[in-house]
Amino acid sequence: MKKLSRLLMVAVLALTLSAAAFGQDSPSNPCGDKAMHGGSESGLVFQINDPMGRNSVTFKSSAPLEDIVGTTSDITGTLYFDPTNPKKGGHGQLTVSVASLNTGIPLRDDHLKSADWLDANRYPEVALKIKKVEKVKSVKSTESSDTYDVTVHADFTLRGKTRSIEFPGRFSYLRENDKTSQRLPGDLLAARANFSVALKDYGVTGPEGMDIIGSKVGKAIDVEVSFVGNTAVAMAGNPCGEKASAQAENPCGAKAVAGAGNPCGSKAAANPCGGKAAKNAGNPCSY
Repeated sequence: MKKLSRLLMVAVLALTLSAAAFGQDSPSNPCGDKAMHGGSESGLVFQINDPMGRNSVTFKSSAPLEDIVGTTSDITGTLYFDPTNPKKGGHGQLTVSVASLNTGIPLRDDHLKSADWLDANRYPEVALKIKKVEKVKSVKSTESSDTYDVTVHADFTLRGKTRSIEFPGRFSYLRENDKTSQRLPGDLLAARANFSVALKDYGVTGPEGMDIIGSKVGKAIDVEVSFVGNTAVAMAGNPCGEKASAQAENPCGAKAVAGAGNPCGSKAAANPCGGKAAKNAGNPCSY
């Protein structure tokens, strides 16, 4: 019996160690060494969520009877970019809440969010999923920063409809220093881009029979995005800490996979493992 118990203990230990080793090699595992920086496949992880509200999306409608300019600072998301190999481009996703859109006139804002326009109750978010960044061209390089002009390929989702768009942008990677720390801790990635969306592509028609689009509201809306993401926030979101493999609270341990120690919860949006979780045996987000 003792011999059988020892054999079982050895087997369990071997399985645990092999699962942990597999987890550390997988870029989808938030607890592995590579996960802190998004994995060798993705580069650094930049979280977009400025508590000071300095990030912005500005949208403009130009029509014969009226020009409308609106803004929001409620931008959240994540970008992956490798400053050591910028030619690989990047990817990520940004979201903006429709409820936060502000045109400067409260009644107009209410109309904008109503079912006749963006229908905030049914479609509370506008999303930009950055699928690919290419044609990366260096614009300026210093000891503390590198700036690139890029072409962005993305899926834009508005009022429940998604369309593929392409537009030029500019990325600036800034290494952490005394000046950048005054904005946000960690390395920073500043991004700017402009693009246009046609309202008809997203089923936005305005009140039926009033023919407002084209006269008071432009058929196309010009959008300008400006934000700064930082690595420090992304690292703080790692449930394993900076030295995951050495920490007792590492949720990638043997018990975490099976039980209540799972940091991922039931909602996909809160899952730090991404879509590859199910393929990773050592991943605490595998169900």
